Amino acid sequence: MTKNKQLIYITAWLAYIVFAILSYPQLRITFMLYSIPLTMLGGWFYIYKGAVGTTLLTIPLHYALLNAFSDDPKVIIEAFNPLGISTQLIFSCSTALLKASHDRYRKLNDSLEHLVRERTEDLEKLANHLIDARQLENRELNASLLELPYKELKKMLGSSYLLQKKLEKQKHPRVADAANIHMILGDCVKQLQAIENYSISTIPISDNIANSLLQLNEKLGKICEVKLRRAPDSAWKRVAPDAAHEVCEIIFEAVANALRHAEPENIEIGVTETEHGYMVFIENDGKPLGAALKEGM
Repeated sequence: MTKNKQLIYITAWLAYIVFAILSYPQLRITFMLYSIPLTMLGGWFYIYKGAVGTTLLTIPLHYALLNAFSDDPKVIIEAFNPLGISTQLIFSCSTALLKASHDRYRKLNDSLEHLVRERTEDLEKLANHLIDARQLENRELNASLLELPYKELKKMLGSSYLLQKKLEKQKHPRVADAANIHMILGDCVKQLQAIENYSISTIPISDNIANSLLQLNEKLGKICEVKLRRAPDSAWKRVAPDAAHEVCEIIFEAVANALRHAEPENIEIGVTETEHGYMVFIENDGKPLGAALKEGM
């Protein structure tokens, strides 16, 4: 940009000199008025230094031209006319002031945009942090809520077993009822364990898809024998960073549904490119929905 300004400035000077030489003597003193746009250009490019410098440079140029084309001292002295010089300075300095204000406004605007971007990024980080904190809080809350009934059910399960054995020794007619109670309590304990085990949606989700899937895979390795596989030809790297968090939430929810309803052995996750963008797919080899399929699912 600096080289372009210098080239334009020099070209404007050469054009003005040629114009002044060709226009004399028809325009005589009037041609000096056409130096005002030249000084304004200097003010726009180089602010106040350009305005004053260009005006001062036009004085010897005007003197040389008037002296070359005229022998009249009154004509030659017009090169130092204070009114003409003052007019040039007023126009050029006004242009310099306008350019300085423009540059200052642009810098302030750029600073404001940068500040807005920084604050937006901070707000996004804070929002994600709050989401992760809420998920962790929900996980701790679920654990605390399940802890008491789990302990109580375990006690009742033990008591029901002892009751069943006691009734068997006594050959009591309600032995079958005691056995049924013991079985029901056992199922309740298993269901509570399943609720805790399959709460993969409470895993903290980050904006890094690879890290989130790694945590998901580690969780699955602890609670079941399901193998999680990432499709090798997927377009993970082309997923927009600002959409990564939402994509991970979708994946976690889909995997949780597969574990609850399909009882799969393998789950494959990937991304494919479509004409409208990118599509995330989660496939498993478990049971189909079958008769459970209904409107809205």
